[in-house]
Amino acid sequence: MNAPQPPSTQSQPGTERRTVRRTRAVCPTCLVELDAEVIVDGRGAVLERTCAEHGVASQVLSEHGEHWAELDSYFFDVLDERAPPAQRDFIVRMTEKCNLDCPICLAKANTEDTPDLPLEGLERLLSERRGMKIDLMAAEPTLREDLEDWVRQVRDAGHIAALHTNGLRLADRDYVRQLKQAGVEEVFLQFDGFDDEVNQALRGARLLKRRLRAVENLRLEGIATSLVVVVAGGLNEAQVGETYRFALWPENDHIRELLFLGLRMLGSARAADVNGEADFKARSLMPDDLISEFCRQIDGVDRDDIRRFNKAYFALLSALRVRKCLYIQHHLVVRTPGGPRPIGDLVDLERIEIACDHYRERVVRGDRLARPRLMASLASAGLRPKALRVATDLVKLNDLLRSGMNLAHVPRKMLLVGFITACDPENWDSGVSAFCGKGELSVDGGYVESGGDANIARERRFSKSSC
Repeated sequence: MNAPQPPSTQSQPGTERRTVRRTRAVCPTCLVELDAEVIVDGRGAVLERTCAEHGVASQVLSEHGEHWAELDSYFFDVLDERAPPAQRDFIVRMTEKCNLDCPICLAKANTEDTPDLPLEGLERLLSERRGMKIDLMAAEPTLREDLEDWVRQVRDAGHIAALHTNGLRLADRDYVRQLKQAGVEEVFLQFDGFDDEVNQALRGARLLKRRLRAVENLRLEGIATSLVVVVAGGLNEAQVGETYRFALWPENDHIRELLFLGLRMLGSARAADVNGEADFKARSLMPDDLISEFCRQIDGVDRDDIRRFNKAYFALLSALRVRKCLYIQHHLVVRTPGGPRPIGDLVDLERIEIACDHYRERVVRGDRLARPRLMASLASAGLRPKALRVATDLVKLNDLLRSGMNLAHVPRKMLLVGFITACDPENWDSGVSAFCGKGELSVDGGYVESGGDANIARERRFSKSSC
């Protein structure tokens, strides 16, 4: 492991407090919505609000205060908070039942008397919008005997069918084959690393062998896969490097995405904390914590390059009118014959950042030519000999961003790496949630354009049901 020096943008003790942005948040105790601020002070970048009953509540967004403040400001300068694009990615909560009892379950599965979502509930969503990604999930969709019918309905309506699963049933190759034939194009597989003690702590079971079989079956059936790694502070940070290296094994080029998801205070985890049964709050992590772990564990990764790459990503979201979340940060790795290469080795990210900063200036002053000028500038900035080997693939990724990022069409040489979180009562920010990259359809919540908002509404329902 390498241990890079903190960047010059890191906040230090004694940093003068300043406000980055005013927003709305909720009290993490009573869930009342409050005025809030994103600030920078000696702790870093912090989401802060004050409840009349429960006092000040703070969520540290990043220990690198100015680093986060730059991304925050850039995001809201280039994306119009007043008119976010239409939602094109929907979580469909098919069932609240599960074949596991995870202590950290975001859905609080098997604890609420919630009926399954009827298949008819999907028809309106599929007919009203075009070119969507439909995330079949919550709590464990493979328990639905009619799952293949759902997949076919999504496919036949011209949308992307994405399955989110704990992978237990995917240990059966015949079942995986059936799902592919029905039309599953990508699978998001829970994979919290290679330590079964960690699986026991997070999922209540030793799952490694079955999950490795699931990964193998997905490879054999040629299904594009995203590994979703929940990272809990003080428990399994070492799995960041382990799963990254696993995803880059030559035989694992069906793994097109690796998502590091920081543990959050939702569902069973929040209930255990409120009831004094566990201190999951001390283990919760934000995306920037995960980036720090990634930089510590992976040689050759530059934090400033990750920041530059995300500015380019936000600029493209703005230009293409695509709705995605500030709380999802990205990195891109290219599989080459000589080994994995971070995108900063192949593309001049410093020149790209300059182009993105010019785009920001044009957007702020209302220049109608901002978008075409951005595209021309990015093409020019990327023109260096090393970039030619990935130029076609980068154009393809840009087209996929516009059309829904179907992992099945991501070039095999590419590995998308995400550092993500779920909105919970600790970090929910109305401005961020307005751009949530996923809407939601569920029995208890109906249609919601923002999954972040749906999370808070669900926690309020959980709180009422436990009274």
